[in-house]
Amino acid sequence: MLSETRTAYLFHCRGDHLFAVSHDMTGANIPRTTCTDGWLLRKTFELGVYSEVPASIMPEPIMRGIRNVGYYIWREHARQPSAEKPK
Repeated sequence: MLSETRTAYLFHCRGDHLFAVSHDMTGANIPRTTCTDGWLLRKTFELGVYSEVPASIMPEPIMRGIRNVGYYIWREHARQPSAEKPK
């Protein structure tokens, strides 16, 4: 059923803008080779088609990645400072 949710875990790679989501609370199924400094658990959330993800990514690609390989990894771009001067 599309409206079902399942507990998921958001991980962050130390010192990088690399993130991962898995249904495994330990993150043991997320490849260590992609984050040699180690994955840090940042948040527990409910993952579903209509759920809000605690990151700037839609739930569908995460769900596809988890369904296909058991986890989903992505890189968020560092936010650039605004060129606008304060008034």
